Amino acid sequence: MKPVRVAHLVSHPIQYFAPLYRELAARPDVDLTVYFYSDATARAFRDDGFGRTIAWDTPLLDGYRSRILPSASRTDISGRFLKTPNIDIVREIAARRYDAIWGHGYAHLTTWLAAAAARASGAELLVRDEQTLLHGRPAPKRALKAVALRALYAQSSGLYIGEQSRRYFRRYGMPEERLFPARYCVDNRYWRGQARDLAPQRAALRARFGVAGDAPVVLFSGKLIEKKQPLMLIEAFARLRARHDCALLIAGDGPLRPEAEALAARLGLADVRFAGFLNQSELPMAYAAADVFVLPSKLHETWGLVVNEAMNFGLPVVLSDKVGCAEDLVPGDRNGFTFGHRSVTQLASALEALVADEALRRRLGEQGRAHIERYSIEACADGIVAACLARTGRAAAPGDAALAA
Repeated sequence: MKPVRVAHLVSHPIQYFAPLYRELAARPDVDLTVYFYSDATARAFRDDGFGRTIAWDTPLLDGYRSRILPSASRTDISGRFLKTPNIDIVREIAARRYDAIWGHGYAHLTTWLAAAAARASGAELLVRDEQTLLHGRPAPKRALKAVALRALYAQSSGLYIGEQSRRYFRRYGMPEERLFPARYCVDNRYWRGQARDLAPQRAALRARFGVAGDAPVVLFSGKLIEKKQPLMLIEAFARLRARHDCALLIAGDGPLRPEAEALAARLGLADVRFAGFLNQSELPMAYAAADVFVLPSKLHETWGLVVNEAMNFGLPVVLSDKVGCAEDLVPGDRNGFTFGHRSVTQLASALEALVADEALRRRLGEQGRAHIERYSIEACADGIVAACLARTGRAAAPGDAALAA
């Protein structure tokens, strides 16, 4: 039986997605071509969230078939809907008559036009989306979205990244029988290999980041922007540091860095270390140096893949109740804690519980390492292949027993 010919539409090369594309490229049941609306991230580009120019130091385009058409070099990576669409992509999708079109999100007009062209030729439409219901939106926007998404979901199938994503699909009319798991993941094998290789260097890595002695290290990794609440984290750490010997390592950069550094200085927190932006090959060193991971976001943190990374290093995690992955990755406080996103007190208490108890850190960290095995590249690919086969009426190839897991 011929493989399902799949065109994947996505805004730009994303470091987290490349391993998934490579895994799908090796699957006999699908023949994948990835179309990028912009090629900006395949070279050095300006990231306003980090406040600097970035060039990722891991390969983003190797190991799978991709198409970067002329319009991609003229397109930025913003999510503005009513911007000039990639007409060359739309034309090619229509001409090549794919069996299935897999769009990531719905924020680009190109996605809607390509989907319409594909549906006109009889292709199946799959939508992978990371939106959640955790954040309120203005009533006019909710009403418009309800109409548009119900129309889109009436003719497509959903690839949900987690329970919040699944709930979002259901809210806007996606039937349960057309929902397939494609859970958000990182390359667990890579991150666990890094954890294993860096473990003997832990003392040297801590010293590299300016951490002396054996005091527990709380790690934050991300952009220093308002939605991540780095200032709130520093305030919570000040309460924690008044009672316990510990350090806070901030791996990231962004517009709030000067204010964060000034706040730490004003509070007399000599144990707050600013590592700055760490590229993909450098970031594992921060996880290896840490004892606890924290993500205190308050707004539109639809998942938080840094949590997956931290769990592969056996770190217990502390997440706000607005982090989209919390329900999936921290079930019942098995491997960490959640806190109310407005409460400095709750954040400080959650961190204190872990900083003060080494045995608890070790136990929750090991449970997290076991739990994150379910959120693998291979399992995500299984779900996507299952959706492609089911929606095109194909049978699964022998050996794909885990497709619906």
